[in-house]
Amino acid sequence: MALLDRLELGDHVCWTIDDDTVRLDEIVGVLHGGLLARHKVVFSGDDPDIVVTALERRGVRVREVLGSGQLTAATPESSYLAGGGFDAEGTLELWHGEKERARAEGYLGLRVVGDMNWATRGVPGAERLEWYEGRVNKNFADGYIMGVCAYDRRVFDALQLRRLALSHPAAAGPLLPFDPETSLRIRTTEQPYGLWLSGEADMSNRHALKAMVEEAYREREGRPVITLDVTALRFADTAAARVLLHSAATLGPMQVVGCSPVLLRLLQFHGAESIPGLTVTDGYE
Repeated sequence: MALLDRLELGDHVCWTIDDDTVRLDEIVGVLHGGLLARHKVVFSGDDPDIVVTALERRGVRVREVLGSGQLTAATPESSYLAGGGFDAEGTLELWHGEKERARAEGYLGLRVVGDMNWATRGVPGAERLEWYEGRVNKNFADGYIMGVCAYDRRVFDALQLRRLALSHPAAAGPLLPFDPETSLRIRTTEQPYGLWLSGEADMSNRHALKAMVEEAYREREGRPVITLDVTALRFADTAAARVLLHSAATLGPMQVVGCSPVLLRLLQFHGAESIPGLTVTDGYE
């Protein structure tokens, strides 16, 4: 069963695994698909040579794509741990720079697969990984980069893994293929300024939603209002509604447009009408 074959540029997935054979096969599938699609592809993990060998077995001319820079396969010490520890802000800038370089080099997208086992080795700064996973979502919001964060549930604490998953808009697991319809997709918009949401916003990805809404406020640069277009949002629960309402109450004016009748009632039930500067409608006024 293919677990990651429905990924698209813009997706940021928390992938929990417990089988080394499946892990290698899925990672190679994501990277190989990117090479075929003229994407730049990056693997960061403890066994880059094994991944490269598996790509070669699939017919990839690895010497050619490594030489051109289309494929990078290296240990975490070259990316997440480039400074000797985990610098959350520095790593955000690193991936932003990788994205801009890929664009400048003419690639149609960037795919990154990160094996996150390094975070279990007592690395300085690893305690900020949850914050980082929430904030890195901004790098995906223009739909140019795809990211898969591979977390081995055999080595991560279950509670820690649960918290990390909340910071990803999407998830996949041993018996849970990535499903774009039930995942949350978030894209930035300029006219009007804000965010476009699709899929499902719920308890499972509420930290990712919160981080992205906060980022939209942080980068609004004097624009008076944040617009959240939820026309394509097929489901939202109380946790997601509270994220939106709390942000509007504490960060500034917001309009939520394109609400389904169910979401409209949910927001109103939780007090939308009592928040100054918040407009909630079932379409643009």
